[in-house]
Amino acid sequence: MKRIKSSPIFSGLLILALVLGGYFLVKSNRDSNIEVETPIANMETEESAKVVNLSLVEERTYKVPDSYATFDVVYPEFKNAGAEFNQSISDLAIAGIAQHKKVSEDSWKARYETSSEGDGINEFPTEGEKFQFYMSWTPVQVNEEFISVLVTVGGYTGGAHGYQNLISFNYDVVNKKDVKLSDLFPGNSNYLKTVSDFSRKDLTTQFRKKLEVKTKDDEKVFQGSVIPMMLAGTTPESLNFSVFTFTKDAVKLYFTQYQVAPYAMGESVVVLSRK
Repeated sequence: MKRIKSSPIFSGLLILALVLGGYFLVKSNRDSNIEVETPIANMETEESAKVVNLSLVEERTYKVPDSYATFDVVYPEFKNAGAEFNQSISDLAIAGIAQHKKVSEDSWKARYETSSEGDGINEFPTEGEKFQFYMSWTPVQVNEEFISVLVTVGGYTGGAHGYQNLISFNYDVVNKKDVKLSDLFPGNSNYLKTVSDFSRKDLTTQFRKKLEVKTKDDEKVFQGSVIPMMLAGTTPESLNFSVFTFTKDAVKLYFTQYQVAPYAMGESVVVLSRK
């Protein structure tokens, strides 16, 4: 009997929701296959080493494939941070791995069970057909005072393209507590409006240049398609500005895929001076 052909049932947005949902649920059970490595990155100058001191970091990795998926997971563990802060990063990795395994298996099985005999879909994917999951991190500030890092999580489980999301972790080493965006704007109770107004102005300039808006027709399309999405993604709400990193000089705000622009335009970053 021939099976009816259909497309994969899981999109990148679904796996992203599952990863982030799992992150808030997983609070224990570290994976025994997660290994510890020293960071590969090298600091170029003595001054930059004061901002990012990689001797305070150990990297944990997970790169064990299963029957349906491959993994390239690297994330940090900080020697001078509290256990709860490190666990929050570890939970994100563990939840992401577990959810990707499940969704990859379900997605491939759906593809196999609904394919036609002539499609050449095997019960298990070849190495090149396996669904990919990755996690990496970028240190912005790692020293005896503060930790501020950006974590990138992404992968592919079928559909037109993969997905990628950004998560930030910010920590006050001295006071052993997470750093909130509001902490970086002391005395400004209306800080969300401040960052919203600045982001809208900056992103409008960025997008107009990136899209080469020059003619009246260009401007009409720009105002009718890109601007509404950007305005919706930068309303003065904490969720819209939840991904950020900081140093003593600047705050960086990160906007993930689809938040302020179409997928083809990728992610966006706005930099606010703290001086």
